[in-house]
Amino acid sequence: MGEKRGQTEKLKYDFNTARAVYFKRGEKYSRVTERDFRSFNGERFILIDGEYKPYEGPIYYWNTNKLCKEPVGVNQIQYAHDMPWKSMVRPHENYLL
Repeated sequence: MGEKRGQTEKLKYDFNTARAVYFKRGEKYSRVTERDFRSFNGERFILIDGEYKPYEGPIYYWNTNKLCKEPVGVNQIQYAHDMPWKSMVRPHENYLL
């Protein structure tokens, strides 16, 4: 069904997607999805052997394979257009705040 929305291309992941990925906001690590991780412009970490290792890979626009050349804001997910939707933040999804 993704092809009806123009999503015909497989997303590129420049990291091992089998590992847990995290954002860091303040002193707290929040586990996130790989799709959000690859388009976040703040501190990103991958959990390897029980240790958080910083990740310094490329930043892509959310849900695309286009590289983000000029990130907007700090500690935000980068969208190719304005944020297409606003969702209700559930208590366990505090990484979006």
